[in-house]
Amino acid sequence: MNQFGGLQQNSGSKLSPNAALVLHTANLMSFMAAASAPAPLYQIYQRLWHFSPVILTLIFATYALFLLLALLIAGSISDYIGRKPVILLAIFLQMTSMMFFLFSNDINMLFVARAIQGIATALAVSSIGAALLDLNKHKGPIINSICPMLGMTVGSILVCLVLQYSNAPLHLIFEILIVIYLIEFILTIFSPETAIKRSGALASLKLKMAVPPAAKFALISISPVNIALWMLSGIFLSLMPSLFVQAFQIHSAWLNGLSFSAITLSGAIGIILLRKSASVFILKFGTIHLILGTIILILGINLVNIYLLFIGSIIAGLGFGTSFMGAIRTVMPLAKPEERAGLMAAFYVESYLAFSVPAIIAGLLVQKIGLINSTNLYAFSIIALSILALFFIFRLPKTA
Repeated sequence: MNQFGGLQQNSGSKLSPNAALVLHTANLMSFMAAASAPAPLYQIYQRLWHFSPVILTLIFATYALFLLLALLIAGSISDYIGRKPVILLAIFLQMTSMMFFLFSNDINMLFVARAIQGIATALAVSSIGAALLDLNKHKGPIINSICPMLGMTVGSILVCLVLQYSNAPLHLIFEILIVIYLIEFILTIFSPETAIKRSGALASLKLKMAVPPAAKFALISISPVNIALWMLSGIFLSLMPSLFVQAFQIHSAWLNGLSFSAITLSGAIGIILLRKSASVFILKFGTIHLILGTIILILGINLVNIYLLFIGSIIAGLGFGTSFMGAIRTVMPLAKPEERAGLMAAFYVESYLAFSVPAIIAGLLVQKIGLINSTNLYAFSIIALSILALFFIFRLPKTA
């Protein structure tokens, strides 16, 4: 083991551990950017192909379903065959997904693109997240916390720029992403392997949750706030585009992108400001801000006040980012090196279930109880979970 907490650089590698840390940070950010990129484009697809909001919900569900299945089946595979082969496969599948988006000419190709992207993202978050922890046990948890925030911010803003200035937004954004992934694929070939390969890879490919016994109590304790914070992001990628059009009477891709960026960017700022604080304090800070921000957010939506909506987004975003960092820092250090990818996969299974399932249910409820009522019910669920989370957080050791 070296000073970075991972293995010594292998002889076939051309990148130093520090350079590999930067590369895998960029890799993870680019996957998170692509995860949020298609959302602002769905309104264009709807106008072109005339599909219903229910179909939009099913496209969203397809991505989540394949991501979760891939995490459950192959989330720990890099603990057996190494991080690098899995990361390379994830990038290749992501490029394939972007190609399907690029050349899509009907709704079926969108379903295929999102399915492949779900598998690629699952392999990426588990293997890249584990590699970052291998390379630096101190910076790894912080990078794993901040990358989703910054990545989704970059993806959202990039799509807004393309929508504003390009005559072919449905092509340019995916062309840019393909080039980025091609560069990352080539660089990753020269990155060091950080995991010790071991037998049992085929036996590991089955539906399972790989949570080490030492991490079970901590994972249960942070689950309510982790579910709440990912539900918050689900509002912005599923309900908010419709809210801007129907409730606020605003047709602006920029506004949709900026509202989501307010969540992710303030989350990143919160992570930077509190990165040296104790994990329990971070969780308390994040959960309280999640509650306050969601209350203001829902007031802004019901009063049709765009300023309250953005203030609530910023405050909730602080809670989103810091709670996520606190959750990772509480759970991940409890796993041994050979358990990291499996625990990372289990953590992201919970996260993406919280991100997708409530949003899908809310989308289906819109037709029965209306958009505003569905959003209110969704927001009150976030607040209730956050209050429950405080009870669990106060039971955690203060040294956590």
